[in-house]
Amino acid sequence: MKNEKIKLNFDFDKLADSFRKEIAEFGSLLNLIYEQQNCLVEHNPVSLLQATSKIEAQLPANQLATADRTALMQQLAEELNMEEIPLNELPGFVPSELQSLFKALVDEIVSLRFRIKNKTQIQQKLLGQAQMINSSVIEHVIPNAKLYNKHGKSLFSLSETASLL
Repeated sequence: MKNEKIKLNFDFDKLADSFRKEIAEFGSLLNLIYEQQNCLVEHNPVSLLQATSKIEAQLPANQLATADRTALMQQLAEELNMEEIPLNELPGFVPSELQSLFKALVDEIVSLRFRIKNKTQIQQKLLGQAQMINSSVIEHVIPNAKLYNKHGKSLFSLSETASLL
């Protein structure tokens, strides 16, 4: 009986579309992260800056897609008189003929998030290593040089950075 009420009052097609949009945005982000990683591996600083800018430009679209999907899930939860529906439990709350579709959509979002998190962690390590290598090279070219943060304060001298290697 409750499932019949949901079918009449909730637009599951709109929810599925929001999942598809979120998947598309996360896929775009993952591709950009791979592009950034290639720039790191190829030691191409100009392309790296461009790839990083593309990632920064993509993030708002990802946040919007997630917010839209979350809002629709919240509407469904309200239809069911629930506070919220956890993402991995959603397929159990949709009509039986749509459960496999929503399971696949949820699984894809979870998979993409996991892959993005792992790639991002790898990127951070690669960037940290690249920064230390660059600092070491600069130290050899310009002894006693210092690195500065974006506010102009000295972080530490390059010789201190080189000692970390």
